[in-house]
Amino acid sequence: MNKSLYFIECTANSDFKFKTCWDNEQFTEFHKGDVVYFNPKASANEMYVGYGKEKNPYRYWSSCYLPFTRQKRFAKKWQIKEYADRNAEYVNEKGQFNAVVKEIKLTYTEEEL
Repeated sequence: MNKSLYFIECTANSDFKFKTCWDNEQFTEFHKGDVVYFNPKASANEMYVGYGKEKNPYRYWSSCYLPFTRQKRFAKKWQIKEYADRNAEYVNEKGQFNAVVKEIKLTYTEEEL
């Protein structure tokens, strides 16, 4: 049997940074061409930006964390492509990242025990 899973790969369009609330001198930086993966449940210290729209333009998913991870294995995966497309469109609307939906194709067999 075949099955597909979908995830979102985001590439930074320019250099920008978000100030973290852990320390006044600490920033989460993205450089043009950096690749991150969409995961609204990721809560890495690096992606903590605090509360407020001015601090987190992606607060639709989380009020105080950016919805990204730098590790591909932690990317959010959907079985329905439309869900991934909808989230990618929202990320693209912000203009900081170019979000592209990628497909993982799985082939497996089932047997009765």
